[in-house]
Amino acid sequence: MISIRSLSCLILMINLVACSTITATTSFRDGFDFSSIESYSTYGRNSTFGDLQNLSDSTRNNIELAIEQGFDGNGFSYKTLKKADIVIAYHLLDHRAFELEKYNREVKYCGYCLRAGQATHAELENKLRPGSLILDIIDPKSQRSVWRSVYPLKFKADDNSRETQEKITTAVDSMLRDFPQGKKSKVSANSSKEPA
Repeated sequence: MISIRSLSCLILMINLVACSTITATTSFRDGFDFSSIESYSTYGRNSTFGDLQNLSDSTRNNIELAIEQGFDGNGFSYKTLKKADIVIAYHLLDHRAFELEKYNREVKYCGYCLRAGQATHAELENKLRPGSLILDIIDPKSQRSVWRSVYPLKFKADDNSRETQEKITTAVDSMLRDFPQGKKSKVSANSSKEPA
């Protein structure tokens, strides 16, 4: 009797853990050549993007640090805005819908254009809740979002700076797992080759 009860509790715990795993929801433009990307940049603090949202400097620093570490860790190199293959934009959702609308206009977001990837337009839109982080990859030529990922950060009022940074880093790492092809697979392929 005890072993059946223990087994039931174990199965329940496994199901709870499996259901509580947070993942990013990502979609991207199918025709964009992600495999040619080698470098990235971000918009400066004094750009239009810096004015789209009222974030503290520490939150901006945490997000930008996580983006840099994530992309650098996947083999991409940081370049100036004019020389980069892609530009990374981000938005931390709050209860002010007009800020998201302004951000979407600025990145020329078209949910119906981003049809590839794991998420449909409806699934991606459904994940847009206050406290979620949005990352967009912008094609510098068209100035349009070609990739979007959403991740719920679930900040708590009593989170300290280390906990906040860990949540943001986890979010960006999860989002980048859904990056289509790209440099990561090139790095893996090149590292396995032996010198001639």
